[in-house]
Amino acid sequence: MKLARMMVVALAATAFLFAQEAAAPAAAPAKAEKAAKKGAEKKIVGTVVSVDAIANTIIVKAKKGEDTVSVEAGAKIMSGKKDITLGDIKADESVTITCKMADGKKVATHISVAAAKMGKKKMEKAEAAPAAAPAAAPAAEPAAAPAAK
Repeated sequence: MKLARMMVVALAATAFLFAQEAAAPAAAPAKAEKAAKKGAEKKIVGTVVSVDAIANTIIVKAKKGEDTVSVEAGAKIMSGKKDITLGDIKADESVTITCKMADGKKVATHISVAAAKMGKKKMEKAEAAPAAAPAAAPAAEPAAAPAAK
């Protein structure tokens, strides 16, 4: 009787282990797929070196050096909240590029051009400059004629 109980316990434990091993591989691909998808997208933050709207490429100088990124046809390109084209991006502008790897190349899916940052004082000065255009200098009063004697 004891032998029968021990065999039932051993059989149950073995079945439990096999069930866990069968379930584990099903969960592993889902985790690997998520990790691959997350790792596939990369953000590049830097300054534009040059843009080639004909070849659909942009070269960005980032912390690690220069990156050449191809821009896919349906890529979203924004400057603030405004949609722009690749040709509207100028050298020395700050950009954040979301890209993915395709055929060993970085391909941009979203480009965000940062607005030029102005400090409060610079902004006030820029707003005041047109209003404070130099007014015409008052006409100098003619020198008094020497009194005739």
